[in-house]
Amino acid sequence: MSVMGQLTCSEICLARAQRALAAALWHYTDTPIARPYYVRGCVPDQEEPAVIVALWTGPGAREKRNLFLLVPLVAGGLPVPPWRVVAGLMRLGRGTHLFGSVGRRFEGKPVLDGSALVEGGDQSCLCDSSPESEGPRGFYFERPGEPRRYP
Repeated sequence: MSVMGQLTCSEICLARAQRALAAALWHYTDTPIARPYYVRGCVPDQEEPAVIVALWTGPGAREKRNLFLLVPLVAGGLPVPPWRVVAGLMRLGRGTHLFGSVGRRFEGKPVLDGSALVEGGDQSCLCDSSPESEGPRGFYFERPGEPRRYP
């Protein structure tokens, strides 16, 4: 089952959404987005208008855990605003969430369906109202202090 809808605005608009989300999530590489999770990456998906958000339990955790979520960047045909993704990820710290696998792996671990994190609410297209975002469409820390950037 696909977690995505069809994009009704341009690929440029989707790239803007990816850049804005990568910029918004960058802050949470040093500050936990939801205890105990820090953002380790926001990687553009190659198959769908989505990103794989990589979370890890941070440098101080006794047990290192990774969580990989496929988060759609399109809902109702329009890009999902970055604030909605950030808000959805912040809810991870408020309780138990069940995520099914999307049948893919990242770093050998299952990728989980994160679409429930961004469902609901009104959407707005970023084509006209949002300034052009600068920076990469994604990033991923393969090793601490060494991010890989996705142009």
